[in-house]
Amino acid sequence: MPDAEAAVFLADMSRAPLFAPGAWIQLGIAERPAGPLVGDVGLFLSADGRSAEIGFTLAPAAQGRGLATAAVRESVRLLAAVTTAQRVLGITDHRNGASVRVLERAGFRLHERRDVVFRGEPCTEHVYVRSLLSNDPA
Repeated sequence: MPDAEAAVFLADMSRAPLFAPGAWIQLGIAERPAGPLVGDVGLFLSADGRSAEIGFTLAPAAQGRGLATAAVRESVRLLAAVTTAQRVLGITDHRNGASVRVLERAGFRLHERRDVVFRGEPCTEHVYVRSLLSNDPA
C-alpha cells in the first residue's frame, strides 16, 4: 500500500483496543525496539472470546532469522495472558513452507486440511491449532 495509506492504517491500529471480540488487530514486528517495521502479526478474537486466529507477514529481507517465530510465540503468550481464549488457529496454504515451519516451531499442531478456492485458484489450506490452556499440550 502507498506510504500515506500505511501511515493512516498504523495510526488507526495504535488507537484500536487490544483484543476486541469480533475484531482483528495488527501488531508490528521490528528487529529491535524503535527499529523500522519489518512485518506484522494479525490477531482476531472470536465474538465469544473463546478462540483466536493468527496471521503474520514478514519482509523477505527479514526472513530466516527467527523473527516471525518469536513474534508468533509472543503474540500467543499475550493472548493467553489477557484473554479468555482457549485456543488459537493459524491457517496457511500448504505450499507456504515457511509459514508452516513458523507455526510448528511456535507450538501449533496440524488439525485439519481443507480444499478451498483462494483468489480464484484451488488450494489446500492447513489449519493449525495451539491450545492456550496450561494443561493441554495441543
